[in-house]
Amino acid sequence: MIFAIALSVVIAGGFIAYIVHLFMRDHRIDARGREITALVEDVRYVGSNDGGSTTIKYLLSWQEDGATKRVEGRETIPAFYSSKVQKGCEIDIKYLDDNNLQFIFQRPTGNAGW
Repeated sequence: MIFAIALSVVIAGGFIAYIVHLFMRDHRIDARGREITALVEDVRYVGSNDGGSTTIKYLLSWQEDGATKRVEGRETIPAFYSSKVQKGCEIDIKYLDDNNLQFIFQRPTGNAGW
């Protein structure tokens, strides 16, 4: 019985620590990242969930200091924006390093229901 309680506490603590890590990562990218317009060289559908999000694997590139910088990774994005992340499209990102970047999706301007 004590083992089950201890295991539950460890699992709950790990879950909370992971959520805190994600918030800290996002804050770090927002505070120190730089905005870049990147070309989507490749994108592959990995999966989706019931919450309306799509997981993709991507390869992005942009010009930096006279050379082409490429970064690849995996990200979960709202399905509504999946049409903006297609091969050949340009996408705005906030880039801190190869392991820390965010896709920037602008809300439509005007009276579009936002």
